[in-house]
This record gives sequence, structure tokens and C-alpha cells, in this order.
Amino acid sequence: MRKILEFIPHLTLVLALGLALFTILDGYNPFMEWLTSGVSKLYIYLFCALSAATAVLCAAEQRRK
Repeated sequence: MRKILEFIPHLTLVLALGLALFTILDGYNPFMEWLTSGVSKLYIYLFCALSAATAVLCAAEQRRK
């Protein structure tokens, strides 16, 4: 379980970089609909959920110290 909790921030970073890439690609070619397709919406929801989980874990860790 501890390994999964340590992996969440890394996964969040990867998703954030991917979302930044989607934003750049959408700026160059808006007809590809990088930010409005169903897959990208799922990607954004997953990123939001992992960001919230990372924030909760970070706050809990700071509280323990």
C-alpha cells in the first residue's frame, strides 16, 4: 500500500506534463480537438482526481510531522 501512495505524485506529474502537451498541441491544431474529445476529458478527470489525492496525502503527511 505504501508503494502505491508513493507512486501517486509521480503519476500526477506525468499527467500534468501530458495535459500541458495537449494544450500546446490544441493551440497549434484546434481541429484535432485535443481538449474536447472524450478521451481527453477522461484524462483531465483522472488528473483532477490524482491531484486531489496528492494534496490530501501531502496534507496528512505534514500533519503527522
